[in-house]
Amino acid sequence: MTEPLTKDKKAIHSNLLIAVWVSLTVLLGFILGFSAPWQDLMGENVFSSIATLHGIVATLGVIVGSAAGYLGWRLLLGHLKAYRDLRILATLSSAFAFLSILLGNWIYIAYRGPGGPREFFINQFPEIHEIFFEFKEHVALFPLPIAVAATFILWKYKEGLPNDRGLRCALGIMIAVGWTILMIAFVLGAAVTKLMTV
Repeated sequence: MTEPLTKDKKAIHSNLLIAVWVSLTVLLGFILGFSAPWQDLMGENVFSSIATLHGIVATLGVIVGSAAGYLGWRLLLGHLKAYRDLRILATLSSAFAFLSILLGNWIYIAYRGPGGPREFFINQFPEIHEIFFEFKEHVALFPLPIAVAATFILWKYKEGLPNDRGLRCALGIMIAVGWTILMIAFVLGAAVTKLMTV
């Protein structure tokens, strides 16, 4: 008969699982990076490479943000036990939002440049320009301050959060709003990429 896992053993198993997952992800990234033709993977010019990195960071942000959104939902319902996990995910969400905005603003140079997608869409499909670009350009900035605020609250009030229903509800709603805006920006960004790349 096996003995039940103690809290320390569960933490070790959890950390080991995370380490194995990160190691496999890095290994697969190296295999992909060294085996795929670089031109096909990253694009033909500097802005295509930046756009690819922006897409990768945004996708990672959606994955982490979705996990944080699920834990935020559990927080809102009062069922969350994994406060530490939510703090880590919120911190990662803040970092991915920052990097995604940084890279997105960088490729915006090519978007607005002569012969870029902006010129094409204004001439051919002005509605698409207004909805997909002008709206997306501004709405995509909101996940960063929301994620930073949620991260700050999670770290500052980590001891009292489990017992403060009002703060848990406010934080759960904040995370849900941030995730919703993140998904809107991501879907619009993916649609823009399908219409015309930089």
